Amino acid sequence: MKKIALVGTTLALAMAAGGASAASAAAAANGPTAGKFGINVGFSQPTTTGSIAAVTNNNAPRDFMINGKYFISKDMAVLAGVGLVIVDSGAPSNSKSTNLGFQGGFRKYLKTDDLAPFVGGKLQYLSTRSGAGPGAQDVTDFALMAEGGAEYFLAKQFSLEGSIGFGYSSSESKPAAGGASTKATAFGTTTFSVSANFYY
Repeated sequence: MKKIALVGTTLALAMAAGGASAASAAAAANGPTAGKFGINVGFSQPTTTGSIAAVTNNNAPRDFMINGKYFISKDMAVLAGVGLVIVDSGAPSNSKSTNLGFQGGFRKYLKTDDLAPFVGGKLQYLSTRSGAGPGAQDVTDFALMAEGGAEYFLAKQFSLEGSIGFGYSSSESKPAAGGASTKATAFGTTTFSVSANFYY
């Protein structure tokens, strides 16, 4: 009788361990994976303390870059983004703007399960020419920020994420035809973003 009980207990423990291992493997399978490439699609909202570009350049779209990431290891990813938008409002205002942006950075994941919190840093550069003729303005925006947030993997190829940025930003505006420039700087929260990631 004791042998039967011992065998039954052993089988029960083996099944429980197997189930826990399978659950853990499934969670790991949906988390970050080395060598995975992802495209980020979402909405980034500048905050009041860091939204210099939104104040100085009303013609520039707030978020026009295509962003992606590549996992160089299971818990580390490099970030990159680029964007180009040309706006022409047409008659009667004939207001025009050309917006060019670049972004780069890194991200460290604190956990690599389905729910993966992270910290990281970004460097962003935006160049915009707005207006036409002698009234045209060249605006250059620069931001260096730290970020924190979390990414939730619903599947191997899809996740949702939210993050907030904190750091330094500056914006310099000068007439395209030449003349004195004006510059504004800010330090504090820069962006709050909610987005989706598609992995390949």
